[in-house]
Amino acid sequence: MSIDFEVIEKYKQSGQKEVYRINHQLFGECIFKKGKCLSKTSLERIKREVNILSELDSKYFPKNYEFQLWPTGEFIMFEEYISSKTLTECKADFKGDEKRVVSLMIEIIDGLELIWKKKIVHRDLKPDNILIKANEKPVIIDLGIARVLEDKSLTLTAHMNGPCTPIYASPEQIDNKKNSIDIRSDFYSLAIIMAELILGEHPFSPAVVGQGMSTFENMLHNKYRLEYENIGLSEVTGNLVNKLLNREPFQRLRTVGLLKEYLNKCLER
Repeated sequence: MSIDFEVIEKYKQSGQKEVYRINHQLFGECIFKKGKCLSKTSLERIKREVNILSELDSKYFPKNYEFQLWPTGEFIMFEEYISSKTLTECKADFKGDEKRVVSLMIEIIDGLELIWKKKIVHRDLKPDNILIKANEKPVIIDLGIARVLEDKSLTLTAHMNGPCTPIYASPEQIDNKKNSIDIRSDFYSLAIIMAELILGEHPFSPAVVGQGMSTFENMLHNKYRLEYENIGLSEVTGNLVNKLLNREPFQRLRTVGLLKEYLNKCLER
């Protein structure tokens, strides 16, 4: 198929991928990615992401239009363009507005439930990977390190750390305890994001905690606070975040239903 298109904008390079916003003769305005897989693992991750997106037809995830792969490991893909800002870019809009943050979390969980039901764990939930449209509806992106629980792991057990963004990752991801990773790992990341949006700062940040050399160091020691300057989480929302930030997965909420039930209580306060 022809890949003639007009480049509208080039984005910052993401890993081994070049990313562009383009006008395509067939797909219209969309996202174009090209790159080269440097290992069998990176190739399998790309293919896994494409397969997941191809199976989804949801407002919560961008659509995959086309994927082409060559024997050299080079690939191209076309995805739906979402007119939006990342949650990182509009984080300040949510600061101190607990009910607004909780409402957003419920929407994000409605989206994630589609992949959780397929026994897929996102594993890289963070503000950069959540797009916010003009109507404040979220779109979840970057399933590149998603874990399909029923598939063979792509990460070597001997690795000290699993694939993740460390300051949003659960302890079991950081420790590469693959058998402990499930939807509760995503719950942990969501708790960090929820607290960060309300406080305006990462809850494990030295600025918030008042000690530690770095956010990641505080995470390793499970040191966080749910109040910063003149902002604090309400008792009911704070209790939920505390449950989700337990170091051991079995100490967190077990099901999506329970998580939604707690979030609805946060809205009722």
